[in-house]
Amino acid sequence: MRRKSGEGRMATEQFDVLDSSGRKTGALIGRDDAHAAGVWHGAFHCLMVYRNGGSEYALFQKRSVEKVIAAGLFDVSVGGHYSAGEDARSAGPREISEELGLAITFPDLVPLGRRVFAYSFGPGSVEHEFQDVFLLPLATRPEILVLQAGEVDAVLEMEIGRGIELFSGATASATGRLTGIDGGEAQVSVAMADFVPSEDQYYRKFLQLARRYLRGEREALAI
Repeated sequence: MRRKSGEGRMATEQFDVLDSSGRKTGALIGRDDAHAAGVWHGAFHCLMVYRNGGSEYALFQKRSVEKVIAAGLFDVSVGGHYSAGEDARSAGPREISEELGLAITFPDLVPLGRRVFAYSFGPGSVEHEFQDVFLLPLATRPEILVLQAGEVDAVLEMEIGRGIELFSGATASATGRLTGIDGGEAQVSVAMADFVPSEDQYYRKFLQLARRYLRGEREALAI
């Protein structure tokens, strides 16, 4: 595991303003203003999944403690806002490269549809997002990941079956392998409270779709 320095996009990043149906209005807004006012904007989400030793795994990221929103919580492998003019085709490979140091192309991603996410993390931190959601299936876990400092503090490898039990409420915690930005590894136990909040069973549904995909299903895969 290696560290990648942040690239300073946040300070001046502009978003396309979306209407309540997810369509671009033609207006732009800065990142901080969008979150302060709860303005609809677009985002990319993907979950990396693979097999290892006969088991099925998903990789979650631990958001940097420096983040303004959901600092230090676990989330999907890669998530990021669309800058003005971007869409999933352009932003997806860029975000994966920036946050994890992986070079992929858009056709490597499996589209699962669009999620509507509305959540208040506190005053001035309101997310109103249309998230384009993808799987990134790999043959195995990448040998080298380069985590972006200020964005990602660690990655968590979790067996998909254990994750489904956790997010369905069948168990209060699940274990996984945590790899920090400097390469240190540890077995850890996580609970639902350690993940970015969701009101739609997002992680459970995502993991169930990932398991279906890894077992050969290709029809009706929709978040």
